[in-house]
Amino acid sequence: MNSIFKNCRIYNPLNGEYNFQDLFVEDGAIVRHKPENAEIIDLKGCYLYPGMVDSHAHLLATGKKQFILDLTGIDTKDELVTLLKNLKEQPRGFIEGRGWDQEKLGFMPDRRFLDAITPFPLLLVRRCGHIATVNGPMIWKYSLHDLNGIDGTDLALGVVKERALEKLREKLLSEREELKKYLQTGADEFLKYGITNVHSDDYHNMELRDLIEVLSSQKHIRIYEKLRIKSAEELEVLKELQKHETDFFSLRAAKLYLDGSFGSRTAALCEPYTDDPQNKGVLYLSSDKLLPFVKRAEKESIQLAIHIIGDRALKEALSAFSIIKEGNPLKHRLIHVQIATEEQIKLMVHLKLRVSIQPIFYKSDREMAFSRLGPERFKNAYPFKRMDEAGISLSMSTDAPVESANPFQNIHAAEYFFDRKRALYMYMISGRLFENRESIFPLTEGSKADFFLLERELLSIPSNELDDLEVSMTILNGKVVYER
Repeated sequence: MNSIFKNCRIYNPLNGEYNFQDLFVEDGAIVRHKPENAEIIDLKGCYLYPGMVDSHAHLLATGKKQFILDLTGIDTKDELVTLLKNLKEQPRGFIEGRGWDQEKLGFMPDRRFLDAITPFPLLLVRRCGHIATVNGPMIWKYSLHDLNGIDGTDLALGVVKERALEKLREKLLSEREELKKYLQTGADEFLKYGITNVHSDDYHNMELRDLIEVLSSQKHIRIYEKLRIKSAEELEVLKELQKHETDFFSLRAAKLYLDGSFGSRTAALCEPYTDDPQNKGVLYLSSDKLLPFVKRAEKESIQLAIHIIGDRALKEALSAFSIIKEGNPLKHRLIHVQIATEEQIKLMVHLKLRVSIQPIFYKSDREMAFSRLGPERFKNAYPFKRMDEAGISLSMSTDAPVESANPFQNIHAAEYFFDRKRALYMYMISGRLFENRESIFPLTEGSKADFFLLERELLSIPSNELDDLEVSMTILNGKVVYER
């Protein structure tokens, strides 16, 4: 469908200014000329912005969260007990929930607690996604005893961590029709906030062929998939799967986990946790073991996106990345980087590594992180401003469903580190530039007609009103995909 959007104030994230003009859309792209047989839409001075890019999230998991127990708002033990006591048996044979936080609850909902409440098999995942608790019926029904000891997993307590949790998920594969449902629901959640492109990490508890079929057949949202891999050889498989790419699905990056999270005390630290002196976290791969992945990715022209929370994980990654081509043409990136020394930041600058950050974590986790790291190390935590000032390319992301997909809450949190124009640049430009391919600046001739409308001017909205800001309309490929 061809369209003419008349009388709109178009935001340019390159200079932070607005242009009052008409916007022409033909066959899903921005054009200079007036298209023929076009629908005319008078925006009457409405504000028009480039579609935002969430540069690190879990699209399917965001959708899935709508179909399982949402524990995000549970703040007390009594609330959790009431919720669990009212559970009914599920067709899948077990009950899954996500979102608990022991910092809010004041305790860990472990096996003894769960066994005393319900006979149904339970899998309750912490909000970070790196640790879960299970009850006895879950352990016995799915023969989980072989997971004991992996990355600190303790089945006597019903606590499952990191790679053991991933192995547990492999016993609970989602069917293709479920994946389609999760994708549609997740896409709707992002689109209602003006996010038209998600750099997603989805390859968990499903068959690879089902994931690729679902991602490559959809036209709901643009997906830049970072395919989770466990071996360097899988990079060759990823290369073969690129034949399934479409305008709405790209496969140019691989995802690796190097450690866990602060919340589960599995982020890999150089020194022990202040509140757990015998524990330095979980390191998935040393630099020596990571190096073959980097070499193979360079050979196959595949971008590596590496999950890094702790300073030990960062140290190992920087060592392995030391062999990449000058200038980092594949745009290898780090995800999170929640603690970094000045020396590590300088090395990141030298290697031209890019970083997907989540300022919202500072708002939700800083008290917990302070207790994990102590006052001295915390000075190096959430180094987003220091990285930006050093010249490191940063993009914005929410890690949804760890946090809400709402970018305006994230932008609000980002104002602790950057001004608003800078945050918008990271959402509207950086995410596109982070992709392992050539990109066209949004809302310019030849770019995809992906944008959203606001009735209010985004730069002048008071910070305390950002969290509740609502998008009027989202357009993807020239078509209205969300309207308030």
